[in-house]
Order: sequence, then C-alpha cells, then structure tokens
Amino acid sequence: IRKILQTLWYQVNNGQEIYVIGTVLPDGTVRGGTGWGAEFAKLCNKPLFVFDQEQDGWFRWAGEAFESAQAPVIRHPHFCGTGTRFLAANGATAIRDLLARTFR
Repeated sequence: IRKILQTLWYQVNNGQEIYVIGTVLPDGTVRGGTGWGAEFAKLCNKPLFVFDQEQDGWFRWAGEAFESAQAPVIRHPHFCGTGTRFLAANGATAIRDLLARTFR
C-alpha cells in the first residue's frame, strides 16, 4: 500500500489540475485508493474533477462539496489523470472525450 500512496503523491504533487475516474461518495470523498489522490488534491487546493461512473457525469470540487461540472477541459500542461482500476465503458468514453475537447 505504501508504494501505491507514494505513486499517488507524486502524480498529484506534480499535477496542477487533477482528473479522476471513480465514484463520489455521499460524504464528499471518492471511493477506494483513488480517493487518497483526490483527498491530497483537495488538501493542496488543486483543481479537482471527478468523473463518477455510477452517476455518469463530471463533478468539480468547489472547496466544500462536489458540484456538477459540464464537460471540463484540461487547461494546464502539467495535469494528473488517475482513477479506478475498474474502468467502465462510460469512464473510458469520459477520458476519450476529455482528451478530444482539450487537444483538438
């Protein structure tokens, strides 16, 4: 587990925007190991976007809670993309669409 946390720390620490594929829980956290990276992004006050595969939509951390986000675009060259190892079809589509919107 230490190696996983180290990997997440390096990814989030070096990213200026964080994009996550996972599941937002009712308490405002992200499920599983992916949540560790999301929580670190919150602590560092970095822009955090989560594609919730269960809700089939993007959410943005607004400082106190997640709010719905419409089609985010990567705005910084140093971004971090991370997420669940259980990637669903809608999660893969969200990644593809995010990259297409950003790198036209």
